[in-house]
Amino acid sequence: MIRRRLTRLLGLGLALGLLLPSGVAGAGQAASDGPAAGIRRDPSLQALTDRVVADPNPNPGAFLLARRGTDDRFGAAGVADRAVGTPMAPDLKFRTGSVIKTFTATVVLQLVAEHRLRLDDTVQSLLPDKVRTDNALSGAPITVRQLLNHTSGLYDYIEGLLPDFRGLDQYWPRDQLIGIGLAQPRYFPAPGTRFRYSNTNYLLLDLIVERITDRDLRTNLERRILAPLGLRDTSYPLAQTAMDGAHVHGYADVSLLLPHAPDATRFDVTAFSPSEAGASGALVSTAADIARFYRALLQGRLLPPGLLRRMLTDTMPTTGSAPPAVAYGLGVYVYATGCGRAYGHGGSAPGYLTYALNSRDGRHQLVAHTNWNSFADTKIDEDFWAAFQQGYCGRPE
Repeated sequence: MIRRRLTRLLGLGLALGLLLPSGVAGAGQAASDGPAAGIRRDPSLQALTDRVVADPNPNPGAFLLARRGTDDRFGAAGVADRAVGTPMAPDLKFRTGSVIKTFTATVVLQLVAEHRLRLDDTVQSLLPDKVRTDNALSGAPITVRQLLNHTSGLYDYIEGLLPDFRGLDQYWPRDQLIGIGLAQPRYFPAPGTRFRYSNTNYLLLDLIVERITDRDLRTNLERRILAPLGLRDTSYPLAQTAMDGAHVHGYADVSLLLPHAPDATRFDVTAFSPSEAGASGALVSTAADIARFYRALLQGRLLPPGLLRRMLTDTMPTTGSAPPAVAYGLGVYVYATGCGRAYGHGGSAPGYLTYALNSRDGRHQLVAHTNWNSFADTKIDEDFWAAFQQGYCGRPE
């Protein structure tokens, strides 16, 4: 995840969230029963999450879920819903943002394994109807590999959404979003030469998957990943603005744009149309489901060994990205931590910030989440930044 790029995504979320009175998003929300049985609260993880939500930090709540083999520990502090005081807990649902990109990439690579797609196939040959002389696909050919590792150079449609915004429950058709991404010049003319994060890449992958399988991405995710792994708390909503079941509310600082808004530094932005993110960020999940997915992926249950290796090693340096990301593979970030390299993804959605870090063998994992995300183009909250790295490398007490 590139922080500068995702704050622009949050800019759209602000426009969506401002029309929603605080607290309305969670109407009918069921109360959480607390962390699942068998997960123990760990003092060191608890101290880290306490620090994330301590004054003067704006974060209403945060949690860290750490897994080492079969040992699950967590720390959770603050609240998931400020209106009713629901405690933050790692088993609540939340918007994962770009963590979905690893899911989407896995489906694409499964199609490669099935010989229905090749990494060197070009977008122009797979989607000839999207090529026009006046759009970005009229330039040098772009491959599936370059969409996966963000080296296509295509403009990020997120940057061009606000002029077309019409309302909170606005449904954004995928073709409209792709059209916004292709209408602007590429960031650089030669695909494959450098990394530049663009959500447009994953909407094109979504369309390619649909064309090849004759099924939408939701169906592919359910049949290929969610059902086989038993990820019952993970879903891919596009038209539904509210989350089902017990979930985390997302909050943001809107004071720069609405200085007189009540409680503007922690404004409830939970409800918005996830269609504006689609295959680049519309997943809803829990920490346990995310950890289960990455463990299954890294232990070879979803991809053959050769393609899994390529997913993790066919990388491009992420120059300009916020640390600790050092490279990006095929839908996976490579992170430099104090205890070695980790693999996973970050995710940002209006009011939500998530990181998933995993060892190469999938046995050492951490999912970190906080339900505050600024709309201002400011640095990430330093306490949360430190917490997820220390939580990953620390030893349970």
